[in-house]
Amino acid sequence: MIKKDSASELTAAGDIGGTQIRAALVDRDGNILNESVGQTLPERGIEDAAARLSDQVHEVTSDADGVVGLAVSTAGPINPEPGTYDHPPNLTGWHGKTMKPDLERLTGLPVAIGHDATLAALAETRFGPFKGSQNLVYVTISTGIGGGIVANGQMVTGSTGQAGELGHITVRTDADALSCGVGCHGCFEGNASGPNIGRMARQAATDDPANATKLVELAGGQIDDIDARIAFQAAERGDPVAEQVIRQVIENVGRGLASILAVLDPDGIIVGGGVVHSLQSRWDEVIDAVRTYGLPRYRTRGIPVSVTELGDDVSLIGASVLSFSRFGDPS
Repeated sequence: MIKKDSASELTAAGDIGGTQIRAALVDRDGNILNESVGQTLPERGIEDAAARLSDQVHEVTSDADGVVGLAVSTAGPINPEPGTYDHPPNLTGWHGKTMKPDLERLTGLPVAIGHDATLAALAETRFGPFKGSQNLVYVTISTGIGGGIVANGQMVTGSTGQAGELGHITVRTDADALSCGVGCHGCFEGNASGPNIGRMARQAATDDPANATKLVELAGGQIDDIDARIAFQAAERGDPVAEQVIRQVIENVGRGLASILAVLDPDGIIVGGGVVHSLQSRWDEVIDAVRTYGLPRYRTRGIPVSVTELGDDVSLIGASVLSFSRFGDPS
């Protein structure tokens, strides 16, 4: 078992996404000192994932004299106190289940679990450009779209711990709008997440193959192999069909972020995730779209939307903040 030491300057942290499970040893300043990365493989079941994450935690803490505990950020929806999933679209088969008891048993550490985007927002208030902010929103646009909210200095978790599902706000109502994995028609996730950008591009190429030559070429001639990465590459190379898809994605992102600003009035929105990385060369267009769909006040005072500077580590760092606050001695 791993030694529990509430006075330690170190904690174990985990991060569970749709494709990867990560474990890390993190200090109080948010520095990742050791890390292990594996595949999520949700189809193998939550018990299997808990066992593999536990092995990773043992690996990264092997040289540590002790840690305050273990906190895990995860894709949701999830009720963070028991760690119970509620129809998670990217963790198939995990509904109604929790890995918290298994992790506590296998590591010997106290375990806290939080939604990845909520913990990312927490990390940004400690270490990001909005350090010290009392009102901040984090939005991740990747395999799915999630959100984390800090309001008046507190993480907003809602009545069942599932607040922040910003991926399911409506951004499109037309007949061509897609649905997300849990069936929300026209939602942010359904129309701007990585897998659904791929769906949009495949459908567009099927409808107009004569003008999708670069899109199809990059997929090796197989329309079914077109994904978001190929869609962005084809747009960069001037493919008109891919360009139309990416413009629609930019509009969808603009609508989603503008709606979040209107509802929550935060100091800022921090965005991250794979789709954001792909959009960075066109970030001015994204900001223009937020301005177009946003309230008039943002046209005069500016659009407070920034790309995370903490990168892919933001949720791991947020988990470390949660662990120190929950299990560590006050510093």
